[in-house]
Amino acid sequence: MPPDVVARYSELTAEGTLQVRRGEFRLAAEQFEAALQIARELNDPHLIHRAVCNLSTARLSQGQIQEAEKGLREILLKSPDPNIIFIASSNLASALRRQGRLQKALLYAKRALRASDTIDNYTWKATCHNLIANIYMNMSYLDDAMAEYRFALTLSQRGGLGTSYPVDYIKENLGYCSLLKKRYRQGIAIILEALQISLANGNTRCLVECYQDLCFAYMQLKELKRAEEHGEKALAIATEKDYKDILKNCYYLLGEVNLLMENEERSDFYFDRLQELYPHLPVLKQFLRTFDVSNIINLKNPF
Repeated sequence: MPPDVVARYSELTAEGTLQVRRGEFRLAAEQFEAALQIARELNDPHLIHRAVCNLSTARLSQGQIQEAEKGLREILLKSPDPNIIFIASSNLASALRRQGRLQKALLYAKRALRASDTIDNYTWKATCHNLIANIYMNMSYLDDAMAEYRFALTLSQRGGLGTSYPVDYIKENLGYCSLLKKRYRQGIAIILEALQISLANGNTRCLVECYQDLCFAYMQLKELKRAEEHGEKALAIATEKDYKDILKNCYYLLGEVNLLMENEERSDFYFDRLQELYPHLPVLKQFLRTFDVSNIINLKNPF
């Protein structure tokens, strides 16, 4: 096996992993696709499995759910490597969660957890509990979710992760879960911590989720100018980075915030942008202008 080619594969994998943690998912996908091409040229099953799993991670983050699932089940049947099993299982769990198939998502997340128990990697252990918590949150098991988020933070401390990835994501999720429990001030305080950590880590994706969450929190508290400010920050980043799920959430949030502020023109603008994304639901805009769903909506659910 040519050492220079393997070294290039490793460089691409490391760079792609760094870009994922920064929220630069398109760049990450390019790096992982190049690594996959090298692995196929070498005809090395282990390197192919690893590259497919990494590419799946980037595609998941881009919202390409069906593409992200491709090949993962086959890998789980073929690979004996617990590291590969962990990534494939957790990515399948994430993909299924985003499709609302929560029971199956939980099964794969627990398979990932079993694999992580055999690996001395506290980043992965914490990430896995964060994933399980996300699934519980989507199931509306909020107390169970918060317990998992807190345990993920405990594991992060135990592993000496400090404020590195995935601590920013875990805190952001814990803060948002507090908002769902209507503990708005507590949730805001935790999300502001996550925001500062994500800024320090250069984690654009976590940063935009923090701004989105703060928009929602301040809207619930009727601090509407603050809500609008954070929503516009989230929208600007989501537009630049093409975070499609955040775009949808921001159009809804800013439409609702401006409706509450009696700014009809701006409210129409944002609800119109959201309506364009749902041509199969022609009455969506009118429904949202008529009914306040802010108390029942979950921004982390498929929308």
